[in-house]
Amino acid sequence: MNETLTRSLSGLVYITILISAIFLSDNGYLFASLMFIFAGISSWEFNSLLKVNNFRSYFQLVIIAYFTYLAITGGTHSSSIIFLILAIGTSIAHLFLTNNLFKLKKISKNSTLRQQLPLLYILIPFSLLTLIPSIVNNTYNPYIIFGILIIIWSNDTFAYLIGKNFGKRKLFEKVSPKKTIEGFIGGMIFGIISALIITYTTSSLSILHWIVLSIIISIFGTIGDLVASKFKREANIKDSSNLIPGHGGFLDRLDSLIFVSSFVYLYLQLINYVS
Repeated sequence: MNETLTRSLSGLVYITILISAIFLSDNGYLFASLMFIFAGISSWEFNSLLKVNNFRSYFQLVIIAYFTYLAITGGTHSSSIIFLILAIGTSIAHLFLTNNLFKLKKISKNSTLRQQLPLLYILIPFSLLTLIPSIVNNTYNPYIIFGILIIIWSNDTFAYLIGKNFGKRKLFEKVSPKKTIEGFIGGMIFGIISALIITYTTSSLSILHWIVLSIIISIFGTIGDLVASKFKREANIKDSSNLIPGHGGFLDRLDSLIFVSSFVYLYLQLINYVS
């Protein structure tokens, strides 16, 4: 089969499954189930990337999935505090990864952070993703997570197109030679434009909040992609796996989303608290 056709079909199937889970999930269970399936696969890909047999991460997946479902079914004040702490801890870990990225530092194989990376980089972010649609007004709202995906896809698509056609200055050549400053700026602009369009299709959030979210997503989504590229470069591989024909692995497709999840979660919690 033609490579372009294979890529298009597999991408269509992936997007169809994801969007269906979002909008057919009246209370968030179906979407949460899909996210934890993705979390398990991504955890396996990440463990393979790090060349570790970390069975502990699969045990952690079960525990986190259990407490996430409890939070979805009727989260208490204590569960909200627990996930808030997890989001703060994950954000700090991701900022540490960002610092290592710009300093081009490798994480020691025996370091505590490396041992906990499957938890902090994969599992907790996926659990936060399952909770994000239910933060505002404590009611599952599919348009919030769908809007976040639209912004990410718009940012990625136009960053690539503008970078390819107009990019001259490299953003971070040592990690990702194809990314350009022009592409990053273009991706952010179209991310903001998509956020403005979203405000006309749903009243879930104000126009200001969608714009702020688009900026957060554009910045940390790009950093997340660079961090993932750094992991793959250190492992001397191109894709995390070949489970999605023409696209690589699930981690390749979701690296931006899982990296921004804790920052988006904290911002939405701030909105909910202030309102």
